Amino acid sequence: MRLSSTVLCLAASLGFFCAPGANGTAATVNTWGGGQTNLFTNLTNVTALACSIDHTLALQTGGTVVAWGYDIDGECDVPAGLSNITAVAAGDFFSLALSSNGTVIAWGTDDSGQCDIPAGLTNVVAISAGHAHALALESNGAVVAWGSDVWCQTNVPPGVQSPKSILAAGNFSLALMPGGSLIAWGLNDSGQTNVPSDLSNVVAMAANEGYALALTSNGTITAWGAYPSLPVGLSNVIGIAAGEFHSLALESGGTVVAWGANQSGERVVPSGLTGVSALAAGWSYSAALFNTNAVIFPGVILLLNPTWAGNNFTVSFASQNGVTYTLEYKEKLDANTWTGLTPMAGNGVAMTVTDANATNPQRFYRISGQ
Repeated sequence: MRLSSTVLCLAASLGFFCAPGANGTAATVNTWGGGQTNLFTNLTNVTALACSIDHTLALQTGGTVVAWGYDIDGECDVPAGLSNITAVAAGDFFSLALSSNGTVIAWGTDDSGQCDIPAGLTNVVAISAGHAHALALESNGAVVAWGSDVWCQTNVPPGVQSPKSILAAGNFSLALMPGGSLIAWGLNDSGQTNVPSDLSNVVAMAANEGYALALTSNGTITAWGAYPSLPVGLSNVIGIAAGEFHSLALESGGTVVAWGANQSGERVVPSGLTGVSALAAGWSYSAALFNTNAVIFPGVILLLNPTWAGNNFTVSFASQNGVTYTLEYKEKLDANTWTGLTPMAGNGVAMTVTDANATNPQRFYRISGQ
């Protein structure tokens, strides 16, 4: 069976972030609330953002990483010479970065082995960081976990194979499966691993210490665990983020909705905030990537997971009206260039693209829009 995936958008331990950008367009960061809202000086060209309890990571064009916030255990001490990074994840007091060659780099506290990258871990396409554990998804569909296992949060269930995305949150873990279902394991003191039995068609997920959120293909959110009530009338959602005591949603029109705790103004969305392409949430603060020219990618692109049938790859994703999408591929994870397929005009509903030119045992895909 051929397996392939891409890392255009990822789920982080304390938030949701993605690489926005038409043809690589980078976004600007806006933060509000308390805590790590003092942006790194002259922060520009940001393509991805990850928030945690005490620090923030920003991925810039060119594959460099910037970190700011508390640096109690070196979580903001980005390794010298770190480059060619495609994704970042912020755990509690530690940080992860995914290199374009499929390897993972970690720094910060290592009191539970969360920075001890497993030997032989290669061809990684997605990463996530929790309280003191981490997850990685390899290109062959295997999920690898390491770090604290006090609550069996690194004990990956046998049925978790080739998920569309992975999420380490607090002391539990989640996997979004190809059919749109969720599998959760680890600490369940607040019911955070009790995934609703009727939950289906999930396209994105977000979680924190004691609760989880799921975004479904119809633009609605389902929540479980120790969680505040969802806002009335919330609909047409395309992105979600989960802070410690507050949550964020991005609606298709670009509106950001916040609810839950507001001890430090983390729910007070800045007036005039437009062009938002991704959200992230930390302990008591919120963050958004925005650019007036950026494309708002729907949550279904959290991690593309093509299917193989009839000697063709089939890739599905949600679309927006007025956006032209380009699907690109490469046959080696560390290849320098991507090959684009014929651009497609979005129609506001789910689109399916068939790649009939696949001749290699695997292909990695990504999507961009303008």
